[in-house]
Amino acid sequence: MYIAGMDAASLHLVARRLRAIAFVATGNTGRRRIPPSEYAVLEDVALHPGSSIRDITERTAITQSLISRIVARFRDQGLLTTAPDPADGRRVLITVEPGVAEEVFRARGRAPIEFALGSELPHLSPERQRRVVELLDELEALMDTSGTSARAETGAG
Repeated sequence: MYIAGMDAASLHLVARRLRAIAFVATGNTGRRRIPPSEYAVLEDVALHPGSSIRDITERTAITQSLISRIVARFRDQGLLTTAPDPADGRRVLITVEPGVAEEVFRARGRAPIEFALGSELPHLSPERQRRVVELLDELEALMDTSGTSARAETGAG
């Protein structure tokens, strides 16, 4: 049964706009900007320490080869650590360095999004911006399959 509403193309546009808002809100702009795929890997490993490349691939839907390159670059930059899996020496387990997790989730992740909404959606009135925040809160709760929101896991909110 088809339900009228958003189509896949519109969903991609909304996702792109939300990513832009998130980047402004977290300060992921200018010289400090981390490309979306790299930021997604960093976020994923911070939420799931001790992940393998395959685990990250499954959760992020980013190609394994790109994740391998990102992990190698971040390891070389001191953002991630890698270690052999004691249960399977062919696998490598990836963890975010503690200071990086702090920056990704506590320093950057706790920033309120209202400024970013105003910056990215200047045509919206303050009331409409508040409504967007309410809808995003509701969407987060509806999409939370684990029973805990990202804000609860990171201590934000």
